[in-house]
Amino acid sequence: MNNNRPKLELALNKEARLKLLKDKCYEGSNSYGKYYLYSVDHSGEEKAFFAEPDIHRQILEGGLKSGDEFLVRKVAVQNGKKVSSKIEFQVVRKGAPPLVSEHNTRDDNFKTLMEQCVREAVEITKEVNTIPWQNEDVRSLALTMFIQRARLN
Repeated sequence: MNNNRPKLELALNKEARLKLLKDKCYEGSNSYGKYYLYSVDHSGEEKAFFAEPDIHRQILEGGLKSGDEFLVRKVAVQNGKKVSSKIEFQVVRKGAPPLVSEHNTRDDNFKTLMEQCVREAVEITKEVNTIPWQNEDVRSLALTMFIQRARLN
């Protein structure tokens, strides 16, 4: 566990927009009981967010993963004469679910990109017909385009 990250401190009646940096939290326990430590981005800075059990449950039920964003707000609540605080939770932006193909693999669009590059490589060889192209040349063209385009994404 990285102890160098600052802990997220919430001020009363202030909200913080957080983005999950990892799919899962670190679960542990200490003298105060069980805790759920999330790595989050808060205003461009990585911070440690200790989620209360209720917030942890809402994150799990919402299916939040790395890159998803949510708001937390610390509010005062009164129970008789006693005033305490409660953390409110709201999902802001949830990433699109990964596409799953018939082979149950994640669709990262590389197949589509590769098909496009192969088609374009074949078109190039047809347009520049003054060179005696080989199959290996088409493959090299397609691979070069694929690598460059994949880097840009």
